[in-house]
Amino acid sequence: MKQIYGFLFVLIFAVLLGSQPAGRETVGRQGDGTVLLPNGWKIAPVGEQVPLDTLPMSSAISPNGRFVLVLNGGYKPPSISVIDAASKKELSRVKVADGWLGLTFSPDGKFAYVGGGSRYRVFEFSFSSEGELSPTREFEIAPDAPHNVRDFIGDVAVSADGQLMFAADLYHDSVLAINVRTGKVSDRYKTGRRPYRILFHPDGKTFFVSSWADATVTEYNVSSGTEVQRLHVGPHPTDMILSNRTPEEEEAEENTKKPKKEEKTLRLFVAAANTNTVFVVRVEDDKEMKVTETLNVALTPRHPLGMTPTALAVSADQKALFTVCSDANAVAVTDISGQRSRLMGFIPTGWYPTAARVLKDGTILVLNGRGLKSFPNPKAPGPFGAPAIEGGGDPRREYVGNLQTGTMSVIAPLTGEALAQYTKSTMALSPYNDSKLDVAEFADDNVIYSKPGRPSPIEHVIYIIKENRTYDQVLGKLGKGNSDPTLDLFDENSAPNHYKLAREFVLFDNFYVNADVSADGHNWATAGIAPDYTQKFWPSSYAKRRNFYDYEGGEPANSPPAGYIWSNAVSAGLSTRNYGHQANNKKEAGADGVQITGVRDPSLASITNTRYRGFDLDYPDVERAKVFLGELKEFEASGNMPRFIIMRLGNDHTSGTAAGHVAPLSSFADNDYALGLVVEAVSKSRFWAKTAIFVIEDDAQNGPDHVDSHRSPMFALSPYTRRGIIDSSMYNQSSVLRTMELILGLRPLTHFDAGARPIAMAFASAPSMAPYEAEKPRISLTEKNPVRSATAGRSARIDFSDADLADDDELNAILWEAIKKSAAPVPVRSYFSK
Repeated sequence: MKQIYGFLFVLIFAVLLGSQPAGRETVGRQGDGTVLLPNGWKIAPVGEQVPLDTLPMSSAISPNGRFVLVLNGGYKPPSISVIDAASKKELSRVKVADGWLGLTFSPDGKFAYVGGGSRYRVFEFSFSSEGELSPTREFEIAPDAPHNVRDFIGDVAVSADGQLMFAADLYHDSVLAINVRTGKVSDRYKTGRRPYRILFHPDGKTFFVSSWADATVTEYNVSSGTEVQRLHVGPHPTDMILSNRTPEEEEAEENTKKPKKEEKTLRLFVAAANTNTVFVVRVEDDKEMKVTETLNVALTPRHPLGMTPTALAVSADQKALFTVCSDANAVAVTDISGQRSRLMGFIPTGWYPTAARVLKDGTILVLNGRGLKSFPNPKAPGPFGAPAIEGGGDPRREYVGNLQTGTMSVIAPLTGEALAQYTKSTMALSPYNDSKLDVAEFADDNVIYSKPGRPSPIEHVIYIIKENRTYDQVLGKLGKGNSDPTLDLFDENSAPNHYKLAREFVLFDNFYVNADVSADGHNWATAGIAPDYTQKFWPSSYAKRRNFYDYEGGEPANSPPAGYIWSNAVSAGLSTRNYGHQANNKKEAGADGVQITGVRDPSLASITNTRYRGFDLDYPDVERAKVFLGELKEFEASGNMPRFIIMRLGNDHTSGTAAGHVAPLSSFADNDYALGLVVEAVSKSRFWAKTAIFVIEDDAQNGPDHVDSHRSPMFALSPYTRRGIIDSSMYNQSSVLRTMELILGLRPLTHFDAGARPIAMAFASAPSMAPYEAEKPRISLTEKNPVRSATAGRSARIDFSDADLADDDELNAILWEAIKKSAAPVPVRSYFSK
């Protein structure tokens, strides 16, 4: 490894020049063999790829080293893949009722245990010497009590003698002690919030627990559960791994190394997902813990947050540490053989790696949670509405949760030469480099760039987030741009303002949401990233195993690394106003007109309009728009409008054909008119000359689109946008965030928005002050669905109480049948799905 120290020192700390090229780029396979993802990053995983199922997140190597188990815990029904370590072939795939993170062997290798997730139990499997996995027992946690959504088992760990098992009771913030012989819970030990990983001390007398929500690692006594010591590390500590190898001393005068003989060293490595850091903790003989090093796994010196280190592995000789950087699609390699650790380089992986293992011969195994590419959805929607398979969707339907299957990268033992090349590739695949933080090189007449001495002429930004539509669903019949009229659901009759805005301002026909569903969509749209909690849990939630939605505030383990765009604005001293985000609705408004009981993010409390109702499909978006228009008059009177406004207009989601609810076309028309009213009012206000409005969907929710299931409508509306043009540059949600940040002089939230292409080409240096005239509705905004219809029964089974508790594939199918009254479109095959 030391032969590449000098090379990597220069490589890692060099500033990578250049920017993303303009022009027509498309998500998917590129001419150089890389794959461009909707979030703007590219992947080119090294090694052989072993196909797995959805969201593989845990692995375990059998004690004899012959087999590798992988737990697939995503949207499809969970399963355990049995892989032969020698041939790297999957031997079998065994179903498990539920599983998420917990997977381990008994010390003798005769049994495997799986944390049972929402089934609130631990599953035991026998494991033969030939790799046959068979279910045996189920250790029920509370057999006599009813279960609820807070009952969830995560990680599991077994003592060295095989007699005792610990299981993380995630939402009850505790660890359960289970007698393996009887399968009964013998004790419950209170922990920090959201216990993630459980790890036994080598002496078997204590165990460590990382607290996902509390930024702590705590050591507990095995026999009593009492706390031995608690250590604060970084936000969102996830995986931990121990090394009992004594680091070698470095001799200043001799070019040799020798082990330190007088004492043994136990080091605990802790990955903190909301940082770019792994913490090295020395554990003394008296159990005292002390952080001795922090390992920065960022790619560059000024790298923003976003690497998301979530999993760890060590080589058999314990000289190398492998850190899985989920949101960089990479594994960082660190030499930990000496007193001072050295970051050696990076290995490019597949999309969103989740775990790693190192075999005795040095072969590296990496689980890629989202596989090797994004997919089109040529068979969505359809009129068939086949019921979901219990625990995970329907493989007959082209749903993103089904399509996004994972892989295992099998990477040959590292050499210095190979690692140097891997590192070069990893950096080339990242759209971020440190030059992206500087705006000095941009032309002075470019209005989106605000810098000291030359602020942008745009002073006010309004950010509107809508719900769940692809580009073709809305603008398929626009008649220009890359549009497919056969896939249009909401044409100009129900969406006259969407069509008029696309024609009068800029048409963006190559814009992508970063998200798959709204669970991660609202995080991408407001925080510049989907936290690891969201990424790891939404498939289970959408498959109705963990039937709970907690991805938009309120869950302590789901806080984003750098906060939200509104907290970014507030911390920069900008006046900010919130309309509808993270709001808890009252059942009915009181006499004072207040619609909400509060907000889930405390930072929104003082900047939220409480008369603006949060997500509620039975409440008209037009009424929401009227609340904003009323406050806009107050801004006019005072001469002051907030610098940053964020607004939620979500009725384009629709309630499907649920009996008695607003019909789909009327629901969209309501959303369309509300949008038109807002744009018209702002364009006729005294603030228009200094305002930009950005409108996006939170996600595309697997609607039909002939390009990609992530392509979506986006609008940039300002006197400074170029009227009537088509901008086919590839943009995504991170691009919108970055553009708003540049206008307002805000720092990037994560490396995603920091590295995104700003929407610069769509802005002119001189304004065109013509106001916008809203198109009045062409259809009724209040038409209700009939009590009886061909799809009413299917709609009645969908939960519309929150933005995305709905089965979106089923909802898209219902909408297609109700609106188009025909069979699904013929399959579309796109170039990048090859």
